Amino acid sequence: MTKKMLMLGLSLLIVAAAVCPSTASEIYVRISPEMELLSGVLSQISWIAHRGPANGGNEYFRALQEFFDPYREHEAVKIAQRLTDRGFTYDAPPAFAAHLGPLPDLELAYEYSEYLIQRAGSRKNLEDFRLALKTLAEEARFMDFYAAWEPYLAEIVAETTAEFEPETAKGWLEQFFGWEAAEFHLILAPAMFPGGGYGVTIDTPDGGLIAYQITRENGISTDRPEFPTGQSLEQLTVHELGHSFVNPSIDAYPKEVNKLRPLYNRVRSEMERQAYGSVGIFLNEQVLRAVEVLAAGELYGAAVVEEQIAYHENRGFYLTRFVLEQLEVYQSNRDQYPTFREFVPVLLSQLADYQAENCSWWEKLRGILPF
Repeated sequence: MTKKMLMLGLSLLIVAAAVCPSTASEIYVRISPEMELLSGVLSQISWIAHRGPANGGNEYFRALQEFFDPYREHEAVKIAQRLTDRGFTYDAPPAFAAHLGPLPDLELAYEYSEYLIQRAGSRKNLEDFRLALKTLAEEARFMDFYAAWEPYLAEIVAETTAEFEPETAKGWLEQFFGWEAAEFHLILAPAMFPGGGYGVTIDTPDGGLIAYQITRENGISTDRPEFPTGQSLEQLTVHELGHSFVNPSIDAYPKEVNKLRPLYNRVRSEMERQAYGSVGIFLNEQVLRAVEVLAAGELYGAAVVEEQIAYHENRGFYLTRFVLEQLEVYQSNRDQYPTFREFVPVLLSQLADYQAENCSWWEKLRGILPF
């Protein structure tokens, strides 16, 4: 293996061209040294107390945590704790890592989004963290640690993706939304927990879109890291990569979204417990979950639809069935709505009508109050 290959990730394990002849985007599935560096730092702070594994974690995580234990007082760890204390949690740290270039340089590959800057408090906070991580990796000789584990991690990726068809999810998403992403990246994170994932969207300078799915380890194994496989991983991929399509489409209409605050306030407490702390984030997640139901029905059969709807409604996404019905209207009128972007104003209008008909006067009043 050449030094260049080592720097690019050591474990680039799947580079699959899409099966659909109308698209040239690629799918990359791997474990990322940069994400593992971040995971090692997070293992030393309060993050792991809230997002840690059961029973001590898998054997790789334990080794990673032990490796970074002598660096508890390093500036990178201190910055990570300060960011965590201010709410730089859940999707924010993985999204930050997705903006960085390969080790050892760890340069800023893509400019930080306004969302990340807001979560971190300033662009300077993000840059301080990046530079401290680079210094820590050099001082700890982290890439030597990673190189020693690379064959083991390569086996984990191969096992996880043995029955996984990433082009299934990718092809469905591109067909449904009506445009392509320049790249799809599925990053397995064996030292982030518990099972599930984060979706990250990066806008390139030329107007392109790069979609990341960071998939967390299940958080139960004390042996080898375990991830969703097969159909479960495909469904998770639809959800996490789907953020790259849904979020920018909904976020383009902030005024219309903000008027739907009564819909959010109805389940605000439940949403905040799941880190969905605003009407915009709630609507993105609600629409995406309806998309997920639609995809599951088309890819795996109608029998799963009601089960999927119940699953999401039980978690507070009470609009799943209603939004699903609107998405079916979109699908039936693609000649009028070539892409999902054209349909979003219609969807938001339908949600506004639902709100007018179903929300009480108190819920509507709360929607305009500053709390």
